[in-house]
Amino acid sequence: MIRHLLSLIIISAILSSCGNACNKDASSNIEQGDHGTKVAFSSLVENPDNYIDKNIIVEGKVVHVCTHSGKKLFIVGDNPDIRLFIAAGEDMPKFPMELLGSEVVVEGTITKIAGSEPVAGTHEGTTGPVSDENCETETSVAGQSALANIVMEYKKHSVK
Repeated sequence: MIRHLLSLIIISAILSSCGNACNKDASSNIEQGDHGTKVAFSSLVENPDNYIDKNIIVEGKVVHVCTHSGKKLFIVGDNPDIRLFIAAGEDMPKFPMELLGSEVVVEGTITKIAGSEPVAGTHEGTTGPVSDENCETETSVAGQSALANIVMEYKKHSVK
C-alpha cells in the first residue's frame, strides 16, 4: 500500500512539473519572439505618436483593398470614419481581395509621413506621389482628424 502511494506521489510530481515547464516555455517564446505589442485600435487613434517606429499588432475590419496595386489595405476600428493605412512593401505579396469586409489582426511597424503630406498623397507607404486617380478611401483618410499621416508597414496578418 505504501509502495502504491509513493508511486502515485512520484507520478503526480513528474506530471505537474512537466506541465509547469511546458507553460513556462510557451510564455517565454512569446516574450522573447519578435512579435509586436498588441494595441487597441482606439489607443492608436488617441496616441499615434506613442507607436511610431514600433512593431505593433492591431485588429480591425478591412474596408478597402487596393485593386490597382494590391499592396494597400485600410482597416477601421469602432469608428468607421477613422482608417489605418497599411502598406505592403515591394517584397511582400499582394493582399487578397477576399479580405474585404473581414476582421483581421495585422502586425507591422507604424511610421509617420514626413511633413504635412497626408497618406493619400503617398504610394506604398513611401513619400512618392500617387497618380491623380486616388481612390475614395485614400481621399477620406487624407481628410480624417486622426491617423491621416500614419502608415503601418505590413509584416503579416491573420483573419479572425
